Amino acid sequence: MPERRKKRGPMIDFLLIGLIITLTTIILVIILSKDDFKFQKISASKETTSESIKSNLSTESSAFPGIRIVSDVSNDKRTPFAIHYPETDNKAFNDAVLQYITESKENYLSTMNKNKNEDKEVMGELNISLETFPYQKHYYSFVLTKMLYTGGANPEVSTKTFFINHKTGELISIETLLNNDKNNLSALATHVRNDLQKNLKLKDELFKEDLIKSTEPKWSNFNRFAIVDDSLQFYFDKYEIASGTAGSPIVKLPLSLINPLLASDFQIAMEKPTKPITIGDPNKKRIALTFDDGPHPKVTEQILNTLDKYHAKATFFMLGSRVQYYPDIARDVLARGHEIGNHSWNHPVLTKLSLESAVNQYTSTDAEIEKAINQKPTVFRPPYGATNDAINAQIPIPVVLWTIDTLDWKYRNAQQLLPNVKNNLHNNAIVLMHDIHQSTADGLDAVLAYLQGQGYEFVTVSEILPYRQK
Repeated sequence: MPERRKKRGPMIDFLLIGLIITLTTIILVIILSKDDFKFQKISASKETTSESIKSNLSTESSAFPGIRIVSDVSNDKRTPFAIHYPETDNKAFNDAVLQYITESKENYLSTMNKNKNEDKEVMGELNISLETFPYQKHYYSFVLTKMLYTGGANPEVSTKTFFINHKTGELISIETLLNNDKNNLSALATHVRNDLQKNLKLKDELFKEDLIKSTEPKWSNFNRFAIVDDSLQFYFDKYEIASGTAGSPIVKLPLSLINPLLASDFQIAMEKPTKPITIGDPNKKRIALTFDDGPHPKVTEQILNTLDKYHAKATFFMLGSRVQYYPDIARDVLARGHEIGNHSWNHPVLTKLSLESAVNQYTSTDAEIEKAINQKPTVFRPPYGATNDAINAQIPIPVVLWTIDTLDWKYRNAQQLLPNVKNNLHNNAIVLMHDIHQSTADGLDAVLAYLQGQGYEFVTVSEILPYRQK
């Protein structure tokens, strides 16, 4: 008989199908739970990064036509901030400002979020304040000072500036301000560096190497500026060139001093200097020190340092042929407050030349000096004192000789300089020296010490001329 096959009951089939469905459901739940956890982690991370910071954003009009002030303030206990910045009708300007503001804010919140993830319980602070300075009819300087604290001993303090033509919306760079002239930049750099070095409050605080680096004649070194009232101001961040006790140094250069360096649109109207009028005692002791035949890269600088020591002003009669090779020295002479005169191109005896050649000696030097320092020389001295009425009639500035010849050109002896001054000393004297002789630089300190001890005031040739008897 054939063997009989056992049949599976419907109940067993139902149980098997149910078991399969249950196992499948469990597996799907586990998989979905993992993905959901992943999603929740990502979402939580994003939420933590943004910090869900609530802030009050408002825009208000200001006292300056066309300028609005935007305020973005948060009182979050851990990441507070107070930000104020300008807004105009010019999109390019607004975008530039907003880029700076957004980057500052996002960097701050990102750093604070990182601190939180590392369990650093630090309360931060971001404060960006705004100062607005109008200039002429349609220029504005905006100075944004940022104080940032994200931990550490001291907050970071930095400055960002914007200078705009409000009429056109154009952002004005330092290149535009200085007429895209590198000679102007070099002269400006010298002014800024000298101002910092002479600041008594910074005397013991400056980082010398950082100062030199930060005041090199590079456009990027001078892009934080503002015109405030009658000065052009440059801003340096805390610790950038000096210790923390010096704060954030600001250099203020009078516009009257740097007016020749500025593009014409930014220059101020300069009053023509008037000759001083003798008031009071006409016999007050004054003396004009003059130096011929420079500039010299070593000797002139040594003489300048000695003059600085005694707060003495002098007049340098320069040769065009030497200014051509040492324009930076000429700029340094001007930056230190001294007068620059014309001494011909290459020191010939003018009276032995044709009138045309003699005048060319003056005009070529005049142009070279103006090229170097962006202003014309104010006085002229003919080499060897050799001139005549015909030549003088062609020179548009005062022609000046001397009343005391130190004979430094003859003796080249540092010890002989002072006796030659003493033996010929008189009030309102114009003293002839040369800044190409090392012996003159070496003997100058004794001369200045003696004259200062005798009560003499050191003035330029242009300042002493009105007191000279004609």
